[in-house]
Amino acid sequence: MRKLLLSSAVLACLASVFVNAYGQNAGTGGTKKSVAPASATASQAEAPHKVALIDMGRVFKEYKKIEVLKEDWKAEFQVNEDNAKKLTAQIQQVIEQMKEFKQGSPEFIKLEKQQTDLAAKLGAFKQTAQRELLRKEADLLKTVYLETMDVVEKFADRFGYTLVMRFNSDTFEGEDMNKMQLVMNRVIVYHRAEDDLTDGVIKYLNRQFDNGQPKGAAGGQGAGAQRIANQK
Repeated sequence: MRKLLLSSAVLACLASVFVNAYGQNAGTGGTKKSVAPASATASQAEAPHKVALIDMGRVFKEYKKIEVLKEDWKAEFQVNEDNAKKLTAQIQQVIEQMKEFKQGSPEFIKLEKQQTDLAAKLGAFKQTAQRELLRKEADLLKTVYLETMDVVEKFADRFGYTLVMRFNSDTFEGEDMNKMQLVMNRVIVYHRAEDDLTDGVIKYLNRQFDNGQPKGAAGGQGAGAQRIANQK
């Protein structure tokens, strides 16, 4: 089952890919907005743009729900690993039995076929289990992303932000040249602390989780779910 092992680095990579895939049209929901009246359009044109930031990496690390979902994922992974070990043990047992018979004898041929069948079963099981775990991992990331987008939208509406951008809030310390290079290549080089929504969004999500599942989490019917549905 070594091929089934998905490290935290892979999870982080998947999270990044998922956010990039769905984050491009988050502001508009992938749909064309209705044309506003001329007076409303003029009023909106006069309103200044207000930009906020959010560190999605921190959200994926600090939102309590993702830890619960990951525990469920790990439990299923362990079940799959145990089943694979059982099949492997059966194959090894057949191989040991084959040693008791002459190669080419009816008994040997019968056991050889049994070994081949078990090996094929093990290979198919590993592929199916890995595919299912990857699917559930993607669903996990999707759930967290959608709930985060719903909360970001609430914050933006409440505080008048017209644009919310992703950024990395990690600070650079020490002499790690690789990390320094990442910091120097940041798109966001300066921001005011009050324009960083990360802490507020994480606290809001965790408060909702402590009080029960966030709206739209189970059925995926929140604004975020509709946003992704419109992009398909």
